[in-house]
Amino acid sequence: MRIDKNEKLLTATAELRRQAEERLQVKTAELHPPRTKVETQRLVHELEVHQIELEMQNAELQQARDEVESALERYTDLYDFAPVGYFSLDRNGNISSVNLNGARLLGIERASLIGRRFGQFILDKHRPEFITFFDTVFTSQVNEACEVSLLNKENLPIIVQIVLIEALADPSGQECRLALIDITARRIAEDALRESEERLYRLAEMVDSLAITLTVHPYTAIPYSRSSTVEQDVIIGTGTADSLEG
Repeated sequence: MRIDKNEKLLTATAELRRQAEERLQVKTAELHPPRTKVETQRLVHELEVHQIELEMQNAELQQARDEVESALERYTDLYDFAPVGYFSLDRNGNISSVNLNGARLLGIERASLIGRRFGQFILDKHRPEFITFFDTVFTSQVNEACEVSLLNKENLPIIVQIVLIEALADPSGQECRLALIDITARRIAEDALRESEERLYRLAEMVDSLAITLTVHPYTAIPYSRSSTVEQDVIIGTGTADSLEG
């Protein structure tokens, strides 16, 4: 009895499928009437041309992709191996990206810097100045600069590490880019030059204050300094008292 029911169900299903196929054939004939051989060949030709066009477009897209990847690779190399330290900070001052030289300046691996607050690497006495500078970067929308001393990974002052920071906010106003330039050598040279100038100035003052005594008589002496109008031949002892009087 159950077998009969199954057979009837299969027969009904097969009949339903047959009717559906007949309707599909009628509908297809109405929507797509039979084509002639010429029309069929033309359709095949159009399909082949369209396929070639798609292949050409795909080749152009692949070439463009290769060029973009190559440019990205060059940019990455320039960014990572630049002699300048590059940082990107969000509005809260947290590091979102940094290049290799930037990580070297702070003495910390690049991966360990992401998400950390940049201000914590600034020497305490320079931190208020940096905070003001950082706020100005987002409000001015122009390139700003400041000089600070950094802290190393052990929070010890890097006495010989002075950096010039240049920063500019991006158009979105949610992030800014920093360039850190090591000016330690320049600052040391400037300090050395200033100290040398100060020593020379003090030495000149000492020379100006000295008096050169020229003996023109066993019992008479004339003091002389750089401001004196005595002739040089008198100073070296080749002159006479008469020349002094003149």
